[in-house]
Amino acid sequence: MANTGKILVSMTSYPGRIKNVGMAIFLVLTKQTLPPDEVHLWLAKTQFPSGEQSLPTDLQGILKSPKVFLHWTDKDTYCHKRHGIFHLANPEDLVFVIDDDTYYDSKLIETVVATHKKHPTAIISYNRASKHCYKGKHMLYPISPSGGPYVNVGRINGNSMFPVKAVPKEIYATENELIRDRCTPICDESWITPWLVYYDVPIIWLSFGWGTEIDPVHIQMSNGLVSQTHKVESNGLERRDNWLAAVLDAFPLIKAKYVRLFNYGK
Repeated sequence: MANTGKILVSMTSYPGRIKNVGMAIFLVLTKQTLPPDEVHLWLAKTQFPSGEQSLPTDLQGILKSPKVFLHWTDKDTYCHKRHGIFHLANPEDLVFVIDDDTYYDSKLIETVVATHKKHPTAIISYNRASKHCYKGKHMLYPISPSGGPYVNVGRINGNSMFPVKAVPKEIYATENELIRDRCTPICDESWITPWLVYYDVPIIWLSFGWGTEIDPVHIQMSNGLVSQTHKVESNGLERRDNWLAAVLDAFPLIKAKYVRLFNYGK
């Protein structure tokens, strides 16, 4: 059985969606049957030039909680900002990555922690993601089976729990940040998944879905980052395809494993 440290929630946001962050934090602190020990919010200084005074009033209020920590980054690295938590966490901690606009099932954390205790080396995604399946360099999206743990069967999604000691250090290594930002500037999944493949890290998929949008009308208008990852570029591939290809080109040993396991690029 795993010996867990703190339960840490990590999230990021930007001006287009900051409106709902205060509520998202309030809900995860008050509605989970097993509440987190800490919530960490990562924001870029360049996007909020007046600091905390730039933030909505309700968020300013909830930042006064001793459980909530605000971190300012010098530049905007999109979803990657929230992975700054790995520089602060201890090996036994559990990091829950969540969205900034979502209300999660009240038993999410409790269920994930119970699953972790049975499978302490696995990354646990709250919802099923797609299998590793490629047509040349284009990602296909057959849905992965629920359950697990599975090794090198499917990809993770951004809504996952990461046991700190199970996370390959290359994912958050300072010396890799420039490579990461150049290769996959927006999508953290295209950065994290290859390292999980390389080190044979097991993944478990639960079936909580994507959660409930706090403000569906606002979210539809804000056009989040996910839609940008699927835009087709001049070579006929989606941005997400090109970002993964760039990561694999930067790390030939990982690419060789992708070719061997998934017939990638063929």
